[in-house]
Amino acid sequence: MRYHVYLEGEPTLESYRLSHRPREDYAPVFICPFVVLTDSSGRLYNAMRGIQGQNKNETLNMGVYRLDGRLDAQCPVLFPYAENPITERYRVTETADAVSYVGETWRYDFGVSDYRWVDGSGRLDLTARRLGQVCTFWVPEQEGYEYPQMLRSHLGKATGTLDGEPVEGLFMLDYIYSRPDAMWNEMGMLSKLHNVWLNWLVEYEDGSYEGGYAWRGRPGTGFAAAHQVVDGVSTARSDASVSTHFTERGTVTKVDLALGADASLTLEQFGSTDWPLHTCGTVSSAGAGKTIARSWNYTEFFPLNWSAVADYQAAHHALYGRRPSFARLMEGARIEDQRLVFPRESA
Repeated sequence: MRYHVYLEGEPTLESYRLSHRPREDYAPVFICPFVVLTDSSGRLYNAMRGIQGQNKNETLNMGVYRLDGRLDAQCPVLFPYAENPITERYRVTETADAVSYVGETWRYDFGVSDYRWVDGSGRLDLTARRLGQVCTFWVPEQEGYEYPQMLRSHLGKATGTLDGEPVEGLFMLDYIYSRPDAMWNEMGMLSKLHNVWLNWLVEYEDGSYEGGYAWRGRPGTGFAAAHQVVDGVSTARSDASVSTHFTERGTVTKVDLALGADASLTLEQFGSTDWPLHTCGTVSSAGAGKTIARSWNYTEFFPLNWSAVADYQAAHHALYGRRPSFARLMEGARIEDQRLVFPRESA
């Protein structure tokens, strides 16, 4: 598979609009900010929301969670969906400083280097500042990939409040592009490209920091895109090596990441937000000879047969006009050799 990883210059407001065309016949198909946060007591939180998650004119609220230390089960959502709906329509506004996406219970303000995120009708209120450059990977159309795939990733440090308590941590904003007619879950990123994806941010006691993202593609793709930021200096890389460790049920417990021969990190997972896909935690080792003061990681693992789950969700939606409960769908399942196995299959 052919792909390219490269750094971009300073973004402009144009790059945050739905009309942005980084290449001819490309358009944003998914816009996704997410955070991993800690409060003053060290408790971990996660939030994620996607614009155009299931429909072009809606956002998909993937939940706000307090991590509870359990890996083999989904931790409870912090904001009830009755108050913070799973889907909401939105409008787009713009000022001289930001492009804003606005719903009934949430708001994003995306500026050149600064971001604002308010969710849960104000219960979550964050500002973030970009660290390093925007890093993009691009998979052009080729045999086996009829949809082009492009992801522009922004790393930042977030500060703010959650239910009035100060929080800080990792902020990421991903813009995913393909043909304008595509939805992000139709373009093949989940079924043909993606196996493991992770993000991290580490602050050392000496005041320095590093962070970034890394991918492990599906077997046979050779996909190993990464972005490394060290004290504001970005490097686009294609030499990520990701080794995953699992519980007996198949949840990711730890990730060993190497970037070529010059960087290595260990990411410890503390809880699962939507088993088995997402886990969050901290970084237990990084930066030779440096002491970690604070750290955060967000890890996403897609089983190799995930396309079967996506097909079932689509069929359920076609029959009943709604998607099935994800938590109920995963009840009793486990992962063997990176493949979901359900009770009837293992009987």
